[in-house]
Amino acid sequence: MSPTLDTTRQAFVKALQMRDTREQTLPIIVVRLLAIALVVTEWPQLPAQTAMLPMQNDYRAWPMVESELASCGRRQRLRFYVCPNAAILSDDEPFPVGTAFLVETAQIEPIGQLLVSRFVMEKYAGVTTGISDRVPYGAWASATYGPASEQLPMDEMSYGI
Repeated sequence: MSPTLDTTRQAFVKALQMRDTREQTLPIIVVRLLAIALVVTEWPQLPAQTAMLPMQNDYRAWPMVESELASCGRRQRLRFYVCPNAAILSDDEPFPVGTAFLVETAQIEPIGQLLVSRFVMEKYAGVTTGISDRVPYGAWASATYGPASEQLPMDEMSYGI
């Protein structure tokens, strides 16, 4: 599942419509991670890179935002899971190394709650540049898994800095 600009926009609008600032924190974190995912999935593929990005077994216990949308005549449910260490950040803090993000996509109609894919992204390195203007950068890896937890082919997986 590659996040789209429309998904990002919808999540942002939902976050802005909430009135409780505690409830706004997680959707804003999700929007930030979706923006990173959009960039990461556009990076050139590294054909020599064959290591699997592990999928956390306990991700369903993480903080989560759920959204439903219609695309190509099908209704889908998206669940955005954020690892606990990133879910509590303020909207201007950089994501720490180890931040993991998982997007679970399920088809609602016409079949019913059928799992379609899981997109996984994790930050594996961080760099801060400049002494007076400290700008944080990160290295992220991402992978997409099918319904049986099989990793999809290399052309559907991205790694990048």
